[in-house]
Amino acid sequence: MNDKEIIEKILAGQENLFRHIIDRYKDKVFSIIFSFCGYTSDCEDIVQSVFIKIFYSLKKFKFESSFSTWMYRIVINESINFAKKRNNKIISLQEKISSDDDQEIIDFIKSDDNIEKKAIEQETQKLVQNTLIKLKNNYKIVLTLRDIENFSYEEISQMMNVSVDTVKIWLFRARKKMREILIQGDQLL
Repeated sequence: MNDKEIIEKILAGQENLFRHIIDRYKDKVFSIIFSFCGYTSDCEDIVQSVFIKIFYSLKKFKFESSFSTWMYRIVINESINFAKKRNNKIISLQEKISSDDDQEIIDFIKSDDNIEKKAIEQETQKLVQNTLIKLKNNYKIVLTLRDIENFSYEEISQMMNVSVDTVKIWLFRARKKMREILIQGDQLL
């Protein structure tokens, strides 16, 4: 079933089909939200909040754009709201340490895979996340949507309600700013 068919059935009373929407989009929604709040329990709470908002807003969806474009606008707006509530506070690694991290470390050590490779990937992910958090919201959004989620310029333009040229300019500036932050932190050679 495509999104339109599922939404029409949900609106007709088959609300249990919303599970298909969640399953189809949860990873991308999480990824976008992750770029705003980092790896914290807040991420999961925001994802839940976003899907609840989407569910209760479905009757407002007019099928004038793709469902995913409409949904990602909600995700972006909720992510921006979270960032504003947090006053764009930069989350340090010390603030991220929790008991969940302890279990993650234990699971990591127990794994049979290449530990060195996993350590490098996790460190890179943390570095990117800590740098992303320092960017302006519109820069975070375009970088996440284009470079992490691989959306086209046109899709990002629709999601953000700006021109394709604006998306390209923001992306150029975001990449430049991210590089500057990494160089200032001596993270790049």
